[in-house]
Amino acid sequence: MIILSSQELFKTILLDHYRHPRNQGRLDKADVVKRGRNPRCGDEVEIGVTFDGDKLEKVAFAGRGCSICIASASMMTEAVIGKNRSEASVLYRQITGWFSDDAGTEEITPCLQALTAVRAYPARKRCVLLAWQALNEALSIN
Repeated sequence: MIILSSQELFKTILLDHYRHPRNQGRLDKADVVKRGRNPRCGDEVEIGVTFDGDKLEKVAFAGRGCSICIASASMMTEAVIGKNRSEASVLYRQITGWFSDDAGTEEITPCLQALTAVRAYPARKRCVLLAWQALNEALSIN
């Protein structure tokens, strides 16, 4: 029997999202499309959101980037589909707070916990947050 540490498990989850990204591709009829770019490492993402009233009915991403950027975008789409704007905003604040310089010990939503494997690498913070920041911009549009 093989027992993985939580860090090893988290890295496995991140690699799975990178190799098999969920909700990757452009939404042809998205209500809002926002882009994010990290010129430092070349990551570029485009987030498309289709709303059903206040609910995020469909969320997809397109772009290119490092494994962490793609995995984070994939995990973000899974976490927010079906949520309303307010719930998605809470997740945005939670993930950005978790990666801030003065992050506390608040638990992160279980479906996003694998991203904590990256927390030990401050230089990769922007890779994690790029798609989330684009989503936050999409949420602010009425």
